[in-house]
Amino acid sequence: MKLKSSRTVAAVLIGILFIGSANVYAKPNSKGADSAIVVGTLTSVDSSGKAFDVQQTGESLRRLQLDSKSKVSFIGFSGKSKHEPQVGFGVKASCGKDGQIKTITFTPPIGKPSSLGEKRLTMTEQELFKMVDQDGSKSISYGEFSEQIYYSPKHGPDSFRKTDQDGDGVLNATEFNTALSGVSWWKLSRTTPDEWFVQADENKDDTLSIKEFASICTSGNHIENIFKRADGDKSGGLTRSETEAYIRSVTHEEKKEKKSRKKRK
Repeated sequence: MKLKSSRTVAAVLIGILFIGSANVYAKPNSKGADSAIVVGTLTSVDSSGKAFDVQQTGESLRRLQLDSKSKVSFIGFSGKSKHEPQVGFGVKASCGKDGQIKTITFTPPIGKPSSLGEKRLTMTEQELFKMVDQDGSKSISYGEFSEQIYYSPKHGPDSFRKTDQDGDGVLNATEFNTALSGVSWWKLSRTTPDEWFVQADENKDDTLSIKEFASICTSGNHIENIFKRADGDKSGGLTRSETEAYIRSVTHEEKKEKKSRKKRK
């Protein structure tokens, strides 16, 4: 009986540990307070302007501290804007475990993503520019681009900085077109899924390897995970239908939104 009890207790403990681990890794920012990269919204700034509280998505507040070596950037602000951190700004920071900031980027507040619908897939760069330019300024602000073209609090600041060549805090028509070329749904909507498959299938074996798939997928850092998810039959290669399913999952946002709403109901 003692042996049986010991085994029972051990099984329960293992079960608790397993459930605990599953819950931890299910969170949006699984590393939490230990993460070297902090992405979120600025909720407070102390009187010195050097200490901040940042609310991470799905996590508790992170307290960050500037020092003399910290590199600070403001992206998406015009030259006339005060470059001072304010509550509501977006934040992306690289920091040590002690909360000391190595680099920190501030961006203007961003509203909720707003899909332009299926029509965006057949629009030209000029038509899309005009639609996204909601204030008629003939330029695209960080907020406009983030809300309607590419919403990514983590990668968005770097993408916007690279394409804002003149550093004026907005994108002109030429910069906007350059930024578009790196957006997955835009790139993949320029031709049909079948044409993408034929173009990527270099050895013409009617299957895409992960190397061939790289010419389609723009998410370089996550390509292995994306490839595995797209490989429905777990064959180690993507068939024509699996490739088409992946492309449609990226381009057809409206269908994904409807499915999401049905699940919530």
